Amino acid sequence: MAFGNQLVQAHIALRERLEELRDGLVDGARVVDLRTHCLSFCAALERHHTAEDDGVFPVLAREHPELRPVLDELGRDHRIVSEALTALAGLVGSAGVDPVALAREVDGVAALVETHFTYEERKIADLLSALTGRLGAADAALITRATTVTDG
Repeated sequence: MAFGNQLVQAHIALRERLEELRDGLVDGARVVDLRTHCLSFCAALERHHTAEDDGVFPVLAREHPELRPVLDELGRDHRIVSEALTALAGLVGSAGVDPVALAREVDGVAALVETHFTYEERKIADLLSALTGRLGAADAALITRATTVTDG
């Protein structure tokens, strides 16, 4: 599968996890279930972004130096999303969490993530696809790691 398609598939998987978290809020899932699901989602998204920062973006910067401003902006987005995930995890981890505040925080994360994913897909998915089959094994492995969403 082309690298750009892998990126989109990873984003779809993360969007689905986020939607499951949001559905749990609406359905009144037990707080323990929400904590577990939230921490799982947060960890998966952090792994994805770290792998992009450490692997995908350096490869793209080397192959397409004109992308550096876009990659810098995406890296800044990652830090903003990370801060929002930390706030969300703190809220979910607190005793007596207010469901309205939790829903508001999840909605904020969802808005940030959707904006980020849409921009990233528009700016780099095609360029990643163009690199499919052209990179050495090490670079290809870096991109595959970033575009594969796992549970652990």
